Amino acid sequence: MNKTFVTSLIDKRDIAENTLQFVLQRPDGFDFKAGQNVNVKLSQLLFADRKGGRRTFSIASAPSEENLYMATRKTGSGFKRTIAEALGQTIEITGPAGRMIRDETRPAVLLAGGIGITPFRSMIMDAVNRQLQQPITLMFSNNALAEIAYHDLFLDLERQHPDAFRYVQTITGEKSHDVGWSGERRRIDAFFIRDYVPDLSAVTFYVSGPPAMVAAISEILKKENVDQDHILSESFWGY
Repeated sequence: MNKTFVTSLIDKRDIAENTLQFVLQRPDGFDFKAGQNVNVKLSQLLFADRKGGRRTFSIASAPSEENLYMATRKTGSGFKRTIAEALGQTIEITGPAGRMIRDETRPAVLLAGGIGITPFRSMIMDAVNRQLQQPITLMFSNNALAEIAYHDLFLDLERQHPDAFRYVQTITGEKSHDVGWSGERRRIDAFFIRDYVPDLSAVTFYVSGPPAMVAAISEILKKENVDQDHILSESFWGY
């Protein structure tokens, strides 16, 4: 059974367009694995929210980092408006939970859409900090360049660890033409994946993002005869 810990909101900042990272003080005795999530309960909602003051968030920080990073799109819900204004508020977290944990014996291909990047930041930072041997390829799809969370971090990591980490971004929205984007514009499909991963049987795939994207990519991988044991996923519902 998961434990409940009491903590507080100690920091927040914008990490991309319409995207907020918030930081919780890590409670004593709280341990987790990269890729896991927690249930977050606010002690007080500052704005009405019909779904109440509890949500589940993936942990974006690595297990070795001092505090707990989480991120969310700003949808205007009472919960998220409270998070944006409630520094110092007491918060309960229950967990950790989640089974999208990396198999460290195989190369990893991380397929992310939008805010689905959060568990992958944890996995990537964990691999870098622990100097894991199996390489990681991140394929990250967004509507616009300004919406890419942790973009500069991933660019820096790729420059610093070219043999361990590959970063592939694709901008699929109309805004990609407005900013002079010269990189990928394709949606992630079988052709896209095979262009960067020639041997699909040699890696484990992790898929995280909006439910429709997760379902579509998981189905693509199955049709490409990827072993179901080598496809792990997590969906992010808007709220």
